[in-house]
Amino acid sequence: MRWLNRNRPGYILILLCLFIVGRACVFRPATSFPGVYFNRSTNAAWLSVDWFNVPHTSDEITALASDLSQRQITYIFVFASYLELGGEFTSTYSHSDEFVRALREVSPGLTIQAWVGLPLTSSNSWVRGYVDLSDPAIRQKISKFCADLIAQSGSDGVHLDPEPVPDNDADLLKLLEDVRGAIGPDPVLSIAAPRIWPVFPDVAWPVVGQIAWHSGYYREVAKRVDQIAVMTYDSGSPLPELYRQWTRFQVIEISRALKDMDVDIFFGIPTSEEKTWTLWPATENMTNGLQGVIDGLNDGEAFPFVVKGVAIYPHWETQPDEWSVYDSLWLDK
Repeated sequence: MRWLNRNRPGYILILLCLFIVGRACVFRPATSFPGVYFNRSTNAAWLSVDWFNVPHTSDEITALASDLSQRQITYIFVFASYLELGGEFTSTYSHSDEFVRALREVSPGLTIQAWVGLPLTSSNSWVRGYVDLSDPAIRQKISKFCADLIAQSGSDGVHLDPEPVPDNDADLLKLLEDVRGAIGPDPVLSIAAPRIWPVFPDVAWPVVGQIAWHSGYYREVAKRVDQIAVMTYDSGSPLPELYRQWTRFQVIEISRALKDMDVDIFFGIPTSEEKTWTLWPATENMTNGLQGVIDGLNDGEAFPFVVKGVAIYPHWETQPDEWSVYDSLWLDK
């Protein structure tokens, strides 16, 4: 997510090249069913902190509800807070209860989740954070905050965004267990997760594990949450076709890994205009992201029933022309 400052080196492109070689033997055209064949009218979006942090008029709330309804978005992750370097959560959710209550009045079918950022420390990653999940006191602090946030805001649950999380990270699993214990069984526990490595995904790769999980770890996370929103963006690819293929195989391998698990899966669709080492807006965009998801769902190796929908990131940057692409490719309007 863009709230976490990234400075990843360009050698992620080397890994992408290895992906090309490893998957080249199965780069075959997908069938051409329209996206509506898989759209279940249960999509998601990440919303900005403004909705929780400042008051909004009834007209603004009604306009948002109408927009979400038109896009068949029924799950929203509204940015609430992140854990700061000083050890406290930002107080950027003072109007969350007003927002949740007002939005529910005009759109009772929405599932509203409070999005919580956790910039993690990691000795094995080029992304440097400061939240140490190996510390039980830190996990307790996060868990209590999540429970208190749900109670204060009246939201349906929490959406955790811990980054970076290397493959096989046991501390994240402990955190998820702690949060579940704190919030109880009924609120939704959701997580933004990195990609799976699509070449022999059952293997826990030692180097690749810094940017992608293997299927076994994905299943361990899935056991502890209700929803996973896959951050299929930040691939590092400047080539549209490569990004489509990358997204396609994310859908194939994650759906295969989680085909027998009780968890909702969303695939992130990027609309950010912020160019970084890992995100090229001309490549990672609504068109290529959706087409990659559609190709993956149409692939004979995939398990489409596992996929709940797509998740737009970020909702606040998505422009009318991008929504037109979404309407055409995904909603078949």
